[in-house]
Parts: sequence; C-alpha cells; structure tokens
Amino acid sequence: MLGAMSELSTLLGETVRPLAVNDLTDLARRTIESQSGLTGMALKSALGAATKANPEAVSKGIDSALPEIVKTLSPYWNDYDPQNSAGFGNYLASRQSEVVSSVLALGDKFAERAPGPARGVYSSLRGKAEKILAPVLPELGDILERHAI
Repeated sequence: MLGAMSELSTLLGETVRPLAVNDLTDLARRTIESQSGLTGMALKSALGAATKANPEAVSKGIDSALPEIVKTLSPYWNDYDPQNSAGFGNYLASRQSEVVSSVLALGDKFAERAPGPARGVYSSLRGKAEKILAPVLPELGDILERHAI
C-alpha cells in the first residue's frame, strides 16, 4: 500500500507545499469558471470579490486549509493501493459519497470561521456542493498523488 511508503502529509513539506497549492488553486479556479447558471454566477461573483480584495485569496485559502485537507483525506490515502487502482483520483471517485461528505464537513468547519459574506455564499451553495465537487475528485486525487510521491 502506498500509504506505508509515503504519507499524504508530504504535501505539507516546504518544497512540495507551494507546488501543490499552485495546482489546487488552478483546479479551484477552473472548477469555478466551469460552473453555469445561478450557481456559476454566485461562485464567479464571490471569486471576483475575493480576488479584488486580495489577488492571492484563493491560494492563501488553500494553503491555510491544506493541513486540514491532508488530515481529512489521509484515511483514503492510507487505504489506497496503487497496485489495484487506476490512480488516487479514481480511488476517491469510487468513494464519491463518503469523500464528498468528508470534504463538505471540512468546508463547514471553515465556513463557520469565514467572514459573513463568504459564509453566506457557502450556505447558499452548500446543497449544490456535491454536484460541483464530485466531477473534480479524479483530478484532485491525481494532484495530491503527483505531489505526495
């Protein structure tokens, strides 16, 4: 099992972390930009406001959340066997419901501490989060695996 060879916490290392944050920021931006309808408008508006206030808001948010992301996804990483899977991303996707639930629980924790406007956007979109997160699980897992090895 890969978990025994490499810990997901490798992502928190001083040389790996900025690379992982950069790729995760790119994934977040592309995911938001690909949304349509009212959900897309709300997400794009929130992203625009956040980056207007601080151009590094997304990457700083991901960097800040990375230790909790690692903690949340480590049980999946530890159960993942690359010999019997087509990549960590596909492994996460194969456990879509539980992974999305875990990630949303993490999002709920961060939303509690977020400024009022961010908390409001999160609350209004929380019910649609699974539809937004599920399609990106393969790429999320692939990014994490690429940087953890």
